Amino acid sequence: MPLRMRQTTGDSSASELSFGMSDIISSSSSCPSPTEIDPNMYTFPDRIREEERMTTIRSLIPDEIKAASLKQQLQALQSEYNALSRDISQKRYSLTHIGVLPPEVMGEMFVYAVGSDELAALSLSQVCLAWRIIIQSTPRAWSTITIRFTRVKALKLAEHYFKQSRACPLHVAIIEPPPTWRTGVPEHEIWPVADLVKANWNRIKIFRMYKIGGGVAQTFLESCFPLEVPQLESPDSSQSSLALSPPPKPTSRSLTRSPVRHIALHLFPNHNPGQATDFGDFRLMPSLFGDPREVSTFTLENGLPCYDMNLFNWGTLRSIQIEEPHMFSYSTPIDRVLDILAANPMLHAFVLAGNRSNRVRATEVRRMTEGIVNLPALRVLSLQSVDIPFLLDSISCPILEKLKLGNELGARWDGSVASSLRNLIKRSNYPSITRLRINEIATPSLISTNDWACFEMMPNLQSFRCHHTHFPDELLTQFTLPSSSALPPGDLSMGKLLCPALSKLVFENCNLSGAALVSLAKARSECTQDHVALQELWTWQCPNIRSIDEELLQDILGDRYTPTLQKEDV
Repeated sequence: MPLRMRQTTGDSSASELSFGMSDIISSSSSCPSPTEIDPNMYTFPDRIREEERMTTIRSLIPDEIKAASLKQQLQALQSEYNALSRDISQKRYSLTHIGVLPPEVMGEMFVYAVGSDELAALSLSQVCLAWRIIIQSTPRAWSTITIRFTRVKALKLAEHYFKQSRACPLHVAIIEPPPTWRTGVPEHEIWPVADLVKANWNRIKIFRMYKIGGGVAQTFLESCFPLEVPQLESPDSSQSSLALSPPPKPTSRSLTRSPVRHIALHLFPNHNPGQATDFGDFRLMPSLFGDPREVSTFTLENGLPCYDMNLFNWGTLRSIQIEEPHMFSYSTPIDRVLDILAANPMLHAFVLAGNRSNRVRATEVRRMTEGIVNLPALRVLSLQSVDIPFLLDSISCPILEKLKLGNELGARWDGSVASSLRNLIKRSNYPSITRLRINEIATPSLISTNDWACFEMMPNLQSFRCHHTHFPDELLTQFTLPSSSALPPGDLSMGKLLCPALSKLVFENCNLSGAALVSLAKARSECTQDHVALQELWTWQCPNIRSIDEELLQDILGDRYTPTLQKEDV
């Protein structure tokens, strides 16, 4: 408390002041030291608070026990609710039309619904528990596996599909490398996928590569099928020791037996823009794809195959399609081509777009000694950029229906090609050829009676396509007037129009005149007892067809005439 002093006079005031100060001094000097303080004087309130705290804690124990009991009851009720909800959903699902179907039928529906969708099986497995159980019990729904390198976690997704497909035969497609691979092929990224394919190769029935550069495909397949063979003399050598060696015979020893039936490598050229060429060079891989004895279809685009591959020699192929890159320093081994045709007599389709071949004497001797290669089941034949007359003179095709001949390397349609085609038709006992396509043949002048004297031997021709080729007007005249040319003995079409069944004509960049085409359209616009009506006429970039000719053709044929060629028809 502050000291209150009254103002007085004389000594009394001084004495009072001195007394007050002395009291203050004496009182301050009499304060106890910290060692002299009694602890019981200052812990009483703390004791009270501690007792209250313990009392409160003891009072909370029953509430906590009750809360835990209620939580257990809630969990039990939630579990019961989930079970009832699941039971209700299942019963409601069983009342729907799709719910009454047996799981086996649902599995077949899932297999059909997956189709060509890459992730359809994975999406269907996320719909509900019932669908997930059904589709995971249907391995065929996971049998189509698309490994797209640009997809995130492509390897994990492929592993999941391989696992879910169990022992089911597979359709595997390797497509679309990332853009970063244009400057180089990262082998450490290819090896895991290649090892996965190699480990399951005995289950693969269809193997395809699509939108893959030649370098990427070659690295991938070398990782799947590592081989040690002698090197060729030059990457573009046409006279290599391997090409002149005798073809190997199939052996009973199997490197990798598999049920593979279809192999297709659709390789894209110039995937690596920094390189001069980018193609798959498989000439050093005679054991590529192991030892598949059941292959029926083989397709290779933009690649050089090994014509001594094991799959060529088992005689099971039904379709062969080889499109080599155009390389002026490489020659297609025609003798090996004939060996492949002879080894696979049941071919239905044969397509070869190769390179100019320097025919060796041994090849001609082979044809003279072994005779003509008979292909009794061949229906489709396409020869481009190879020695067309020699191949036509070496085979026989009794049921040939579709024929495509052409050469992008400057070969000419001349009398020798027409003569070889006529000999093929005669040798094959006049097959019913319904479609003919002539492509990329630059001959400035032709005489129809000599160089094109083959249409008279194709009375069943229905479609004719002529691309980048000089087509004479004289031949169009034979399509409009009766022909007296020599036909097979006993043919009833003697003296009738040339190719009376012709209903489709396509001309692209051809030097025929518009007047001759108009005359043809007038003669074939309606169906008569001598010929069928022209149903389709396409012209594109024909320099001698004027706009007035196009208007006349439009008036005569209407919608059946199209002056522009669709992209897929080019």
